[in-house]
Amino acid sequence: MHCNSRRAPAFSLAISAALLACPACKRRAPEPAPSAQPSAAPAPVAVAPRCAEAHSGKSFTLGERSSDGVDAGDDDDDGLDQPALPFAVDLGRALPFGDGFAVSALSTLGGKTRAVVVLLDAQVGAGKVVELGKLHGDPDPPELAAFESDLVALVHDSDAGGELLKLAQVRPGPDQPSVVLGAEVAESRDESRVAGLELGPERGVAIWDEWSVADKHGVIVTSSFSRKDLSNVTKKRLVSLPGEDAEAPSITRRPGGFWAAWISRAVSPKAKAPAAKAAPARALPSAAASAEAPEPLLVELGDRYLSAVPLDANGVAVSEPKAITPKNAHVLVFDLATAPDGSLLFSWRNDDSAPGTEERQIHLGSVKADGTVERHLLDDGSPGVGVPAILVDDAPREPGAVQTWLALGSVSDATRLGALGPGGNLLDALGSEPVVRSGELIAISRGRMLLARPRGMAMELGLIECKPGPPPVKDAGAP
Repeated sequence: MHCNSRRAPAFSLAISAALLACPACKRRAPEPAPSAQPSAAPAPVAVAPRCAEAHSGKSFTLGERSSDGVDAGDDDDDGLDQPALPFAVDLGRALPFGDGFAVSALSTLGGKTRAVVVLLDAQVGAGKVVELGKLHGDPDPPELAAFESDLVALVHDSDAGGELLKLAQVRPGPDQPSVVLGAEVAESRDESRVAGLELGPERGVAIWDEWSVADKHGVIVTSSFSRKDLSNVTKKRLVSLPGEDAEAPSITRRPGGFWAAWISRAVSPKAKAPAAKAAPARALPSAAASAEAPEPLLVELGDRYLSAVPLDANGVAVSEPKAITPKNAHVLVFDLATAPDGSLLFSWRNDDSAPGTEERQIHLGSVKADGTVERHLLDDGSPGVGVPAILVDDAPREPGAVQTWLALGSVSDATRLGALGPGGNLLDALGSEPVVRSGELIAISRGRMLLARPRGMAMELGLIECKPGPPPVKDAGAP
């Protein structure tokens, strides 16, 4: 299962912070005119919740809950969640590991930023926090990948020479897990620090974007390493096309190799300045900048499309990248995952409107093994559709259970959830759940979804179980 948090992370949906939607500000409907023969109004149809706690009362809190009254424990009474506070725990990627889950995060202690990995038990009632070291600058949470008993982190850091990516292996033990440090990869100095990590049966692959001084635009590169020896990595391999400004890569495992995708923008050979950068899921748009590059524009809405390419087991592209969204799209955020049949699932939100507003449409698509691309548009009139996250259950607990879910998180509204079929079609209606509220769904395994909810300076993690609801109802006038 692959879940991008992707940086997801957690609860940093600042791209949505200026939403104008205000459910509490809706105008009250006018009172109906009196009637001599009033007719009985149809009783409202109760919609049963699709989700419930998997283990009542079981949760794990990373960090210390606030003692200043911000998190007084009464949020369940009014059905509201408290927003994350500045310098709160920042979650990275979450994935199944062993009988439970593994989650990467940044925590601040004594004014110092530290990278950690949390190993959670099967009920997420207990966990072990593994420290990966003190970091410098303004890093992102570590990337995380697992295969069988191996768990590897890719840590963002920096030194006097620029940005660094550090490999580290986390080895569970009977007492405290141990950490084995691996190779370090130097990035070019720019403001985009998006990277991805995935493990295969034999090798792992790291992918990231960096500024090309020669080409004067962003490029996507990969490097691979042995699962059993993180001390040696291959030289950088360019996987993006020369004629595209590329950024915000993501990677997911597929049978025989990997899928990689990123945001592209066509550039002319004479282009001298990078366009404003878009962002991966749950991140702010970033702008490529370096000592050699000119100052980028703060805002430039232009064509931004998704490109994808299959990689072999060594992280080498097996074909040329191809656009999987229209090239005149305006991709702002996206997520991807490998479907149970090995195809690539992806979801994105366009944003060609004014900065600070959310478009009310979410797009879904898939790329088959033969390169065939299918795309679907989810028409939705509700404000604040948010950032898409695709959750795929690689080990369903029951035969025939739904394996794929789409979650839409937004700082302005409750998280909405919908079950997806094999082709990326909605099996039920996108809707909010009382047990989820505005929490973030970050991983799934054995039919259990890992739910993250801010608690002041801390982050609370728990498990829920969901079943699809009734099929979506079409409008009477729809064809």
